[in-house]
Amino acid sequence: MSTAVADVLGAQRRWVEYRRQSVETPTLRVGVSASFTAEPLEPFLGARLLDAGQQPEIRFADYNQIHQVSFDPESMLGDVDVAVVLWRLEDVFSADMKHYLEGDGAVASGIVSGAGELGRALASWAANATYPVLVGLPPMPAPVGVDLVDSAVTIGLTRIHGAATAAFISALEGAPVRMLDVAAWERAAGGTAVFDWVKWVAYKQPYTSGYWATLGSNVGDVIVREKQPTPKCIVLDADNTLWGGVIGEDGIGGIEISSAFPGIAYQEFQRVLKGLRNRGVLLAVASKNNHDDVIEVFKSHDDMALKVDDIAVWRVNWGPKSQSIREIAAELNIGEDSLVFIDDSDYELAEVRASLPHVTCLQVPAEVAELPHLIAASGLFRNMQVSDEDLKRTEMILSEQARKDQGASLSREEFLASLQLVVDYFEVADEHVGRVAQLTNKTNQFNLTTIRRTEADIRALMASDDHAVRAIRVSDKFGEYGLVGVAILERHDVSWDIETLLMSCRVLGRGIETAFIARLVDDIVALGGQQITARYIPTPKNVLVADLYPRHGFVTVADGAFSAVPVEITPAPAHITFA
Repeated sequence: MSTAVADVLGAQRRWVEYRRQSVETPTLRVGVSASFTAEPLEPFLGARLLDAGQQPEIRFADYNQIHQVSFDPESMLGDVDVAVVLWRLEDVFSADMKHYLEGDGAVASGIVSGAGELGRALASWAANATYPVLVGLPPMPAPVGVDLVDSAVTIGLTRIHGAATAAFISALEGAPVRMLDVAAWERAAGGTAVFDWVKWVAYKQPYTSGYWATLGSNVGDVIVREKQPTPKCIVLDADNTLWGGVIGEDGIGGIEISSAFPGIAYQEFQRVLKGLRNRGVLLAVASKNNHDDVIEVFKSHDDMALKVDDIAVWRVNWGPKSQSIREIAAELNIGEDSLVFIDDSDYELAEVRASLPHVTCLQVPAEVAELPHLIAASGLFRNMQVSDEDLKRTEMILSEQARKDQGASLSREEFLASLQLVVDYFEVADEHVGRVAQLTNKTNQFNLTTIRRTEADIRALMASDDHAVRAIRVSDKFGEYGLVGVAILERHDVSWDIETLLMSCRVLGRGIETAFIARLVDDIVALGGQQITARYIPTPKNVLVADLYPRHGFVTVADGAFSAVPVEITPAPAHITFA
């Protein structure tokens, strides 16, 4: 039995076994609306969600009812936690696509405008939904009976597909949707492995069993990414990983990195890393080497795609790699499960796996030509959600190092005053929602209640008359920290509850939490509040803030429950200025 067939059967068996169980309350309810009969997707989507630790329930609207679902999703899908929309041009615009294939170019404008109308309907649905709406882009049309290697036909299909997809994407721009590039998934799978025209004619099911498995797994992965963020940092070995050879033995002129093979494999790998760095992934180096030798390669070798400023943290020494990785995680203030370690050595990888089981390890392939595709093949950074703060992350780390260098020669009071800290407190708007949702899902240490929320959840709270969603940006003379703090307030007559309070740990120890709470209290008073309540829900990771509220003027009224009147709250520190 082939691996692919075994995977398909394994997913089906896991889903059947799960369905036999009595699950009273599913943890994730998924609604699917498709232009084709999509029920064969269920076991594969379900198996992917089971693998992620969910207890899913999957519901399907009638096929080719996407417009109707977008206008009245509740009656068509019921109460769901996430919705998925999959559609094809040849289904939604069946008659016009047939005329188009018969040579009637006049119908093309109607198909394109119709795609735009569908996009606007879905954008309206997503804007009013309290859950994420995942919308598939239309794949390349594959009408039944069409020879998909006949260029006389496929060029026309490419043209209409491109125009309709562009109109659809344009209509969705600015809407709170997560777009799925289904066309790319079909290309990756290969046409003959995707389509089953017999099933389409008989049951309106267009795909092979193998591709249903691929589609279900890919859709499930996007859903999982809504709750489980991608790794934050890649830790890299140097010798035989970033370049071929050993710098300490071969010298800067003898290592392999160039525009010719085999050096080009390392150069292309570095370009992949550079692209991830530019999307907000941190890069670190953990190498057993002389520090100056490694730095010299980054500074002086003309064929290096990565430069010194692309690396957030350096650990170049002769100690165990596991210790270097622990130090990297501590310096970046991230969990070890947020790290990916890449090395060529079986020994080093085994040592890290044994000491740090939560670190994901990837080995440099024996065939170096496969190295540039190593990260893509892992799928670890697939479907990344990137905020503006993510894009600036490495620069922020380097600025933080400059702060530490200055702080080493000053007293704490002198250091804080010298930073010229500025806190910008503001009401959360649409452009902030992605970052706010990201912080609620990944902030663990300075998070009083650890309530996770999607972008749709945040938008619903913003629209509520009984809630206020606030955030802070922080900057100092070295640069910006970005949007680093979030608070969600809930009104109870003249009392307001701080239902969520969280901050990125990279700004701790500067008095910013005190300034944030003081500004929140000013805001509550302006909103008519006379009493303030708050909660602390302990977790294994947030013990740091167990006494936060008592330290800021709140009185303990029960275990984990606090109360205060505005005049009792600790004022903002003198060294902080509000924008």
